[in-house]
Amino acid sequence: MMKLLKNGLLLAITGLFIFTACDQTGDELPTGTAPNVTVSVADPQDEYFPGDVIDIVVDFTADAAAVGSVINVETEEFTITLSANGISDNVIDLNAFGVANATEGSFTIPGFEIPEEAENLTLSFTVQMEDEEARTGEGSLDILVSENSVPVNEFSAILLGGQLNTAYGSFFNAVDGEVYNVSRAFDPENTDKNDLVFWYGTTSGYAIGAVDDERAITAFNAEDVNLQNLNPSSLSRFKLLIGDIDFASIEDEADLLNAFNGDGNADLTRVDNLAIGDVFGITLDEGRGGRIGLIEVEDISGTSGSNRQITINVKIQSVDN
Repeated sequence: MMKLLKNGLLLAITGLFIFTACDQTGDELPTGTAPNVTVSVADPQDEYFPGDVIDIVVDFTADAAAVGSVINVETEEFTITLSANGISDNVIDLNAFGVANATEGSFTIPGFEIPEEAENLTLSFTVQMEDEEARTGEGSLDILVSENSVPVNEFSAILLGGQLNTAYGSFFNAVDGEVYNVSRAFDPENTDKNDLVFWYGTTSGYAIGAVDDERAITAFNAEDVNLQNLNPSSLSRFKLLIGDIDFASIEDEADLLNAFNGDGNADLTRVDNLAIGDVFGITLDEGRGGRIGLIEVEDISGTSGSNRQITINVKIQSVDN
């Protein structure tokens, strides 16, 4: 159920007015000017998001005393009924706001919470005012509700060493942004956190892959490091991305997922023959939350096993799927 006015109830829409003075009698319609009504937000924002709580301000002037008012709230897809804070079934009690029988005034409807369902929709508020001469005027306000921006985790300038490089670790924990050398990778607390490993091979070149990749296993077995002894819950998968990816412009999860949805699925155990500027995708194992990320190769260096290294930048979802 949508939570709209804090501590409020949702009831059926009604078009009735609460009158604070006697209705006009007689068959002739009155002449004159209808009430002038404006609707605004108490503290305007550059953007509005689901979950934001706003106060709606109503200003009016009228040639005759105001006796009734009603508010309607809707989007392109659904309507909202308000019942709280001086409003019942969308009918505004002018007495509760201290403007009954006034010819001009201003009052604030507090605590309207933008519902999650309004994301990417236009939220329209319309307030009608009726005076004692049965003249009705209205004012409206449209608010474009933006999509909630979900941040991504960013790990910059991550330096990894190859299997023969003793200065820098070869294993990377993509959830916490930590680099592990062999001893830390095989620490019982970390065996399930090795989301990728870097190595260099004559066939693979500069390569990054999962700890169950056959070429990774061969490269590290040559150094008496058995990757098969690591916890299998960190078996990531990778994908090649076709076309230019503007890695720097990725600011939130929506950007990340849009860039990730390139050709092919994340079903590779490795990406090899990497070069500076390459960007590829990674999907963590379900045991690691199934998070989706992108990795950019910032630098590659080294001419021998002892000094080969790679520098990567990582942007990955901040919450599990």
